[in-house]
Amino acid sequence: MRQSEFPVDPQFTGRWSTRAYDPARPMSEAELMPLFEAARWAPSSSNEQPWKFYYPKDTASRARFNAFVNENNRTWATRAGLIIIVCARKTFAASGNPNPHAWYDTGAAVMSLMLQAEKGGLRTRQMAGILKETIQAELRIDTAAEDIICAIALGASGDAAHLTEKHRAQESPNSRKKVAEFVFAV
Repeated sequence: MRQSEFPVDPQFTGRWSTRAYDPARPMSEAELMPLFEAARWAPSSSNEQPWKFYYPKDTASRARFNAFVNENNRTWATRAGLIIIVCARKTFAASGNPNPHAWYDTGAAVMSLMLQAEKGGLRTRQMAGILKETIQAELRIDTAAEDIICAIALGASGDAAHLTEKHRAQESPNSRKKVAEFVFAV
C-alpha cells in the first residue's frame, strides 16, 4: 500500500490502475449494477447527472467494444472483464444551455464507480487511447449532444505475463505529487 502524507481512508491509497486482468473472469450483471448505482449518487451541477455509460450486452457486442480502444491499449484491455465507454451530455436538460461542468460531474461519477469496483475486489483503468470516430459510428452517439470522454477497463486482477515488456515494467502503483505541489493557501 502506498503511503499518504496525511491520514486518509485506505480506499484512496490502495486504488491503482492495473493493466493485468483475468480473462477467465467475466463480469456479471450482479457485480456491474452496483458500480452504476454508485455513479448514480455522484454529485453534479443542478443534479443534471450528465454522465452516460455504454457497455457490451453480450459476447458479440463485446467484440465491438474491443475495437474501440487503440492498438496499444488493445494488447491488454481485451482481457478485462468489460470495457465501458464514458460520455457526458453537453447541455443542461431543462434549459438546453451548455453545461460547462459536465466533464467535471462525469469525472465524479467515474470515481464513484471506480471506488465501488475496488470495494468489490475489482480493478479499473481509464483510457484516453480510444477511437472516438469508431465509437461514435458503432454506438450511434450524437457527438453534437454528448462528448465521448474515455473508456474504462474493468475486471478482476490477473497475471501480468501477457503484458508487453513496457507495460509489465509499469504494472505497479505509481507515486503522487506532494500535496504542497497543488494546494496553495493564499
